[in-house]
Amino acid sequence: MVRPTPLSVEQLQKLAKTITVKIAAPELLGSGTLLQRQREIYTVITNAHVLRAGKSPYQIQTPDGRVYQATVLQIAELQQNDLAVLQFRSPDMVYPVANIPDASNLQVGDEVFVGGFISNLATQKQSTQTKKIFNTEFVFTSGKVTLLLDKALEQGYQIGYTNDVRKGMSGAPLLNIHGEVVGINSLHKDPLWETPEVYQDGSQPEAHLQELITRSSMAVPIRKELLQNHQGNQL
Repeated sequence: MVRPTPLSVEQLQKLAKTITVKIAAPELLGSGTLLQRQREIYTVITNAHVLRAGKSPYQIQTPDGRVYQATVLQIAELQQNDLAVLQFRSPDMVYPVANIPDASNLQVGDEVFVGGFISNLATQKQSTQTKKIFNTEFVFTSGKVTLLLDKALEQGYQIGYTNDVRKGMSGAPLLNIHGEVVGINSLHKDPLWETPEVYQDGSQPEAHLQELITRSSMAVPIRKELLQNHQGNQL
């Protein structure tokens, strides 16, 4: 299979901006990835913990600044993972969507990139959601893959990397050097809360792996099958 041409950091940052959206609700700001378009229906993927941080209704702000009401899809296949899917309708605007590889060729040491939205702390005291959704900053970070687990941790975390990511960037795309979305950015390194310590099958990582997991930002890998699994779900 012929691999796409590697992109420059500037090209990757521009790409990240075109496929990353803001997800907002009262007391909530997170990022999301434009996953798919079917006619005027757009599907966005984010982390389940992003949606748990606030209550519906959720709004999605696209890269052109427009704000859409979002509907959450219930997808059984995602319930083990820290992933959630939303949809919105845009009858008159066309947005780029993620390019997902047929199979990820990531290796430890590969460069990876994350671009997502963080809150401007100076605006947190402002009460209206409209102000909150617009007072944000797009942050783009580069790093390298530190670990690729043979099996997923609880919540589906499997890819570790050195990128410095901040609150609000959960749900943003993890890009490889070719601009393909290989995962959904989910956890920053050295979290203050509990780190994932158990695989989904109930076993525990070896001690040296657990230390590396704690020191790495983590993503849930994303695969082509996800697109096929929810194609029947429409607004």
